[in-house]
Amino acid sequence: MKLKLSHIFIFSGLLVLPGIFNNCTEPPENDRIIVENDLGVLSSRVTYVNQPVVLDTSLQSTGLAKPGVNPVTLTLVAEVDPPSVDGQALQATDIYVKSNKAYVAYNMIGEPYLGAVDVFNIKDEEDPELISSMLFTDSDVNGLTFKSNHLYLALATSREAFNTPAVVEKVRVRNGQLTDEIESFDVPSWAATDVEVSSNHLFVTSGADSGHVTVIKLSSDDVVFSYPVEDARGVATDGDDVAVVAGTPARLVTFDYDSGELLDDWELEGASINFSKSTVEIHRRKAVLALGDGGTQIICLDDGEPIEQIAPPVVADLIPSVTVTNAATTDSKTLYMSNGEAGVYVAWTKDKFSSKDCDVDDLQMIGQFRFDDLQSVNHVKVDKKHLIVAGGLGGLKILEVEEDDDDDDDDD
Repeated sequence: MKLKLSHIFIFSGLLVLPGIFNNCTEPPENDRIIVENDLGVLSSRVTYVNQPVVLDTSLQSTGLAKPGVNPVTLTLVAEVDPPSVDGQALQATDIYVKSNKAYVAYNMIGEPYLGAVDVFNIKDEEDPELISSMLFTDSDVNGLTFKSNHLYLALATSREAFNTPAVVEKVRVRNGQLTDEIESFDVPSWAATDVEVSSNHLFVTSGADSGHVTVIKLSSDDVVFSYPVEDARGVATDGDDVAVVAGTPARLVTFDYDSGELLDDWELEGASINFSKSTVEIHRRKAVLALGDGGTQIICLDDGEPIEQIAPPVVADLIPSVTVTNAATTDSKTLYMSNGEAGVYVAWTKDKFSSKDCDVDDLQMIGQFRFDDLQSVNHVKVDKKHLIVAGGLGGLKILEVEEDDDDDDDDD
């Protein structure tokens, strides 16, 4: 039976392993990937809307939201239809933003293995443009990151050339567009769940049973080590440390950014639903985690203790398994949480998340929003002027963000 990470959206000691990482540099089979760089074709998937998004502030009546606080203005700029393979629509699983480009990964619920990657130019916040797309006929794309003209993809694949379904692929990007110049690498477990780069290393999480964090030296593609982490789900860095989130039960594991060495391994509460999605962002001394049934947790990296915790919402007529927290992302003082069919929840604090200490002053829920065609909000990512919302088969939403920083504090 095929075990797939993509089932996650139904619920809206050091080990050296020198033989697990096999580099496959031969040209990809012609029928397993389809690259589309025709802007005319790609533009047909994008609809420009330019409508304000009004936050539902009824949370204020429950005491969860602070009356009168409205530090964020949101505008729905564009809606993007999900890509499809052989007539089967895909759903977004991960979003990475760098240098005015947004990279979006897609996978397929259940059988078969199908995936895609989209690249958006978001330099003009009012006119985002879909500039490149790649379809996979044999692989789910569960996570992605970018460095030095290469896109690194965390896959689960049906290809028989690998020891396990978990694979990383390195895709050459030219002038912002994807190419068919690909290198493929084996990693352990049933699915590669996420991938991140530091200055010297590639960090790959692979999940479910026998999960690992595999650390690879970028200059040589050699495995530095592979650390067993059951149900490793996501990885992120801020340039100082690297953090990994895992589940069943929840864990936060940190590594040194330069050397790749293990720093800490803490047990947390939540992330108890098998094969579910969790995310991590790291900001100096704080990690922001989405832990499914454990909600959103902000953890101090000095001691692994929770600073703040926001439980998943309780919504009338929705069962708890469809309102778990799939992803969380921060922008200066604002926190966005994707809570499945309950939509996107927004919180705000007087402190910047990037401050040098472990304080989060007066974190308050300020509102919630969702769109009619979003079956479940699987992922959210905010960066500077954009909030990108992945809404299952409802497609992708690109929002312009204006945050009130009139009372901005110093980072110190």
